[in-house]
Amino acid sequence: MSETTNNAEQAIQAQLRRLEWMIPDAQRRLAGVAQEMLRRAQNAVHDTEAMLANQPCSMSWVEFAECDLRNAREAKADLTKLYEQQTMLKFFLKND
Repeated sequence: MSETTNNAEQAIQAQLRRLEWMIPDAQRRLAGVAQEMLRRAQNAVHDTEAMLANQPCSMSWVEFAECDLRNAREAKADLTKLYEQQTMLKFFLKND
């Protein structure tokens, strides 16, 4: 095995080790976004029930929902990128 191949393999393995903690962090971020979306959805149901009963309510949850959706898409994209990177690096190691 040449020194260049050995260095590349070491770099790949180092990045795979980093991904071992980066992926769970990204998963927790996505789960946190989902929990926030759930909380806001529950508040939205409460507010719309109040609205239908002609009671005071807020419709600001609509703006928050747009932000939550953007955050969810970003968290999903980040996690997907990490999964793809992990798959690619494992493929490279297997083919060396």
